[in-house]
Amino acid sequence: MRILCYHGCALDDEFLFRPGLFMTPKTFENRLSFIKDQGYPVVGLGEAVENLENHNLPSNAVAITIDDGWYGTFKHQYPALRQHGFPSTLYIASYYMEKQTQVFNVALAYVVWKSRVQAIDFSALGFPNIGSATSTDDAADSLCKIANSMEGSAERQELFRKTCETIDADWKQIESDRLISFMTAAEAAEIAANGVDIQLHTHRHVFPDDSEQMASQEIIDNRSSLNDIARTRLDHFCYPSGVYSANSVKFLERLDMKTATTTTPGFNRPGAHPLELKRFLDSESVSELEFEAELSGFFELIRRTGYKI
Repeated sequence: MRILCYHGCALDDEFLFRPGLFMTPKTFENRLSFIKDQGYPVVGLGEAVENLENHNLPSNAVAITIDDGWYGTFKHQYPALRQHGFPSTLYIASYYMEKQTQVFNVALAYVVWKSRVQAIDFSALGFPNIGSATSTDDAADSLCKIANSMEGSAERQELFRKTCETIDADWKQIESDRLISFMTAAEAAEIAANGVDIQLHTHRHVFPDDSEQMASQEIIDNRSSLNDIARTRLDHFCYPSGVYSANSVKFLERLDMKTATTTTPGFNRPGAHPLELKRFLDSESVSELEFEAELSGFFELIRRTGYKI
């Protein structure tokens, strides 16, 4: 069983900023067209895992999964999937879906990248003790640390706006275009009503493996946010950023999670641990030839000989 992993679709030039996170609508459409043209059967994740264990999975079966819940997924990926009639699973990290602000750390890095500034003046942001100016990389790290200490999303969004003004970036246009933001709960409910399987991805996009209580709370909060949106049981999970450990698996076992997907590449075979399912992370950085090599099994053959890809 092949599981494909996607993230957001670009609304503007985000695919140039982070091609591993944002894909152009055209590239995503080309992937789906290739899958259909080559006759790869696309199966829903839950059905695929069940049939894998029953040795009843169609040959060359593919499951399509999308992480996070970006607005570009609603605007571009969902219509493309619906047009092709492909089932899919969308793992939503619900905090930014609820708050409807820009995802601070990604949006901040984006405007700094786009503005091409060489330094950021902290005194203009109200933090004179940090220094009047510093390199953009250090500045972004410092601002993210400041944002993490803030009480709420509104305060972080205000810091984002002030930073935009300091580096001459148009935050009003960014907010209007919904760049680097998540779909709304109503939009998530719409795609769920049209067959997309909404599933768990934690609330705040963190899953600490050193605190079962905190990890469990992430699932509880995520479920609470998605309960009125999802049309199926919320018992499938995606590790944030693909990071997990033996502790993570134990936590999910005690939470009665049915499956969990990673970003470890490879095919899944009967007997695969359901909480350590492998996925191929597709992106704008992956060439068409590399994508074809993955689906055909060529890359899998290389991996099985012991080489890393």
